[in-house]
Amino acid sequence: MPQTTTPTIAEALASLAARECRMAMRALADAKRRHRGVHEARKAIRRLKSLLALAAEPFAESLPSIDATLGRLATGLSPLRDAYVAVNMARTVAGPAPSPEWQHAIDALEHRSEGRLATVLAKDPRFLKRRRELRDLAGVIEALPWQEVDRDTVERAIARTERRVAKAQKRASHKPSPVNLHRWRRRARRLRMQLDAWRKALKATGKSSHHHARQSKAAANAMSKLSDALGAKQDLRALRTALRSLHEPQAVAPLLEQIRQELTNHRKIG
Repeated sequence: MPQTTTPTIAEALASLAARECRMAMRALADAKRRHRGVHEARKAIRRLKSLLALAAEPFAESLPSIDATLGRLATGLSPLRDAYVAVNMARTVAGPAPSPEWQHAIDALEHRSEGRLATVLAKDPRFLKRRRELRDLAGVIEALPWQEVDRDTVERAIARTERRVAKAQKRASHKPSPVNLHRWRRRARRLRMQLDAWRKALKATGKSSHHHARQSKAAANAMSKLSDALGAKQDLRALRTALRSLHEPQAVAPLLEQIRQELTNHRKIG
């Protein structure tokens, strides 16, 4: 049997980055589940941005341009994701037997979601333009100076993210506004993704973290739970905004009250 060579940390991270590029392209190519594909593509882009930030120091010259392109791709897909999430969140809040008011709202939100998707696909059939852009970007990312990435580089980046999360948490605890909570969520999500990517890279190289592996996994799980909890609040607020935009104040009034109660239940986080 041929002997396999254990990858270096740099090679493992480069492989993970290439994988995220492929996953984003495959997700956008999923013609059977367009909405799911958009959601998965945005997740892959977020993971990729988080991973590349681990090498912010050696990639300082190229990263701003790459980050801007990834951000633009994600932002361009946001209206599709937001409309689809509003439909799913409405179904969740409405329960298995929606009231007539909820069913009417769900139908209206679903019609809006499908309309947005059709409009985008008319301008970019099969997402071919976006997929080509991701393919080209994958080549740029592959050519980055990965050989300059080492353990110290990554662990310094994680430490920076941890400080940013702590700062955002302190601000959100002092003033729990939607903006502050959203910032906390985004930073917690990035830290969770970075911890997850680092754990995978170390596993691929047969190395262990300077911290106890169990502690690192627990930290990633804690960030995942925090991100999910903050995300649920944000999705409820987004649903509230979507319902108000239907311009049927009397019809949505009881639905908005139900959302208010749900938000009250999510008040204590962290």
